[in-house]
Amino acid sequence: MVQDVRRRPKQSGRGRIEPAMEEATTQSIYDFHSFFYDATFGRLVRRRIARGIGHMDIGESDRVLDLGIGTGVSLNYYPKRGHVYGIDLSGGMLREARKKVEERGLEQVSLLQADALRLPFAANTFDHVFISHVISVVSDPFLLVREAQRVAKAEARIVIVNHFQSTNRFIAMVEKWLCPLCTRLGWRSDLALQELIRRTGMQVDYRFKLESIDLWETVVVTNNKSALPVLAA
Repeated sequence: MVQDVRRRPKQSGRGRIEPAMEEATTQSIYDFHSFFYDATFGRLVRRRIARGIGHMDIGESDRVLDLGIGTGVSLNYYPKRGHVYGIDLSGGMLREARKKVEERGLEQVSLLQADALRLPFAANTFDHVFISHVISVVSDPFLLVREAQRVAKAEARIVIVNHFQSTNRFIAMVEKWLCPLCTRLGWRSDLALQELIRRTGMQVDYRFKLESIDLWETVVVTNNKSALPVLAA
């Protein structure tokens, strides 16, 4: 059973809920993007999403969490087996995803509006987690990954598709310089994959890019719960 285990967001010393305010800004940005997302960025990510989903061996009774499903671009590429739970913070993006579900009669798909940093699911619920182009969108990418690790079963496959900061020092410097502008557009450009690995303990099986020069990378992870860092309360 999928259970609601929402936790209250942390408050600042002045009682202001800082992460929620950041997520609210992101939500409004993507509510606006939803009207033209499929015709713009959605067209760029289709091949990458299709390949990422292809690296999850989804069984007949498996549960899949699509974390940040957006307008439902990924719905074209899931097999007709298992059950997909798609969540997104943006009601506008989910509106477009629901249209696809209804038009195609996708009975194996459930959509709900939820915060990826406070997932409304019990631990060890999912057999697979797909995280596409969302880690750089949230205020705390490390917490997002930990939440995915929590709700995924031990040895579940987690597939992450995202832009990560270049290992080239000059390009990384440019990405850091551009980050304030990118943040205004709804994502950050300076997230380093090695820092994400270090702070979440995730076990990377392999990673790849579709092209030799590609802004985005696919990272395939086994959810090794015994390797996860112990977090302070």
